[in-house]
Amino acid sequence: MKKKIFSFITLILFSITLTSHCFAAPSSGASAKKTVFTEHEWMTPPSLDYCNTALLVDMNSGRLLYGKNSQKRIYPASTTKIMTAILAIETGNLDDVVVASTKALEPITTEDSQIGILVGEKLTLEQLVYAMMVASANDAAYVIADHLAGSMDAFSELMNQKAKELGMDHTRFENPCGMHDDNHYSTAEDLALLAQYAMKNETFRQIVKTADYKIAPTNKYDTERELSNTNLFLSSDVHRMSSCNGIKTGHTAEAGYCLVSSASKKEMNLLSIVMGCDNEDLEEKAYSYIDSKALFDFGFKQYKNLVVAAPDSIVHTTKVRYAKGKTELTLTVDTPIHALVPAKNKGNEEIEMKIKLPERLDAPITKGSILGTVTYTYLGTTIGTAKLIAANDVERSILLYLLSILWNIISSPFFFVPVILILLIVINRNRRKKRRQKRLEQRKARNEALRAQMDSVTRNSNSRYRS
Repeated sequence: MKKKIFSFITLILFSITLTSHCFAAPSSGASAKKTVFTEHEWMTPPSLDYCNTALLVDMNSGRLLYGKNSQKRIYPASTTKIMTAILAIETGNLDDVVVASTKALEPITTEDSQIGILVGEKLTLEQLVYAMMVASANDAAYVIADHLAGSMDAFSELMNQKAKELGMDHTRFENPCGMHDDNHYSTAEDLALLAQYAMKNETFRQIVKTADYKIAPTNKYDTERELSNTNLFLSSDVHRMSSCNGIKTGHTAEAGYCLVSSASKKEMNLLSIVMGCDNEDLEEKAYSYIDSKALFDFGFKQYKNLVVAAPDSIVHTTKVRYAKGKTELTLTVDTPIHALVPAKNKGNEEIEMKIKLPERLDAPITKGSILGTVTYTYLGTTIGTAKLIAANDVERSILLYLLSILWNIISSPFFFVPVILILLIVINRNRRKKRRQKRLEQRKARNEALRAQMDSVTRNSNSRYRS
């Protein structure tokens, strides 16, 4: 009977527990993943209606200003060519004449974006890079890869090695142009690392901002080929943006329309990335450009450029040993430091400065001397480092300097050791002298006592004799 009651109670409790789990509200805690990021919570994020992934970066510091699914794995399509181009510039000679081989052009189909390179055609490596980055030519990418590494697999290894060096931990490349492959992937944040690195190269910057490029006649073509940049911010009257200075478009059926673009205005340099758009045309429904422009508008309106430090401005004041007349040293920087800060705030509340100087500064110091470094951070991200330069002369006080030398001599162990030894010798001599004097006094006392005893004996003897 007891077993039946216990089983019945257990069944009821299990039913209650199961019901509570079935009808409980879904948790909004750890299971809810935040997909949109803004640097400040009070900022209204841009309205991005078309892209699956987006990112906005301050190019000067690398700070992420806005992100939407920025760590999500995506197919990079032809934005892959950023890596191919920077490898060509860094490891190849742009003046080299490259002969297009059958092996290099074999993967190219009529569906590929291309400039029609023919087997045996001779082009310079520079022409190939321009064709790849301006016209997004897949055939140029394959010819470059074959020229630099000898095979597609070998070139892919070079690409992945460079990605690892740049910290692109969530990226893998299988080909030089972004042709779809399930194992060829990246993230918006990884592409931002690549784009920032590439844009530091002057040759790369010149290539990717080119709106139109002409290839002169070759051994296979009697006429020149005119190429127009696939980046409509550079080449289209509808979407042209004067502040845009690069960098690469991309599109496959699996990746959608992708755009990595950069723009500069009022000493602000921004990088925008949008991936996975469904563009319907090159005008009003070119959604990758609409969302990219929304990102740039957000960055240029919500932020401003603040000059944190500039040459001839005083950034730090410190005392100097032996300074004449107690003169203090003022320090400035050798190069301007800029920070991107919210336009609505004063801008300097969250900027931190870290000074690095020698533990001791001694006069004399000459104006213009490099004495240390200063590093500025904003919300934990380094926004600039500069050398600290003396902004004024600091003369030496001869009196203070001589007193210091004297004190160093007096306080030096090389001074005290001989003094202590001499004192010990003197003390020891005094002790020995006192001991000798004490022994002499004791001897004198014994002699006097003996003499007195002898006198007493003599007197006693004389007394008995008289008797």
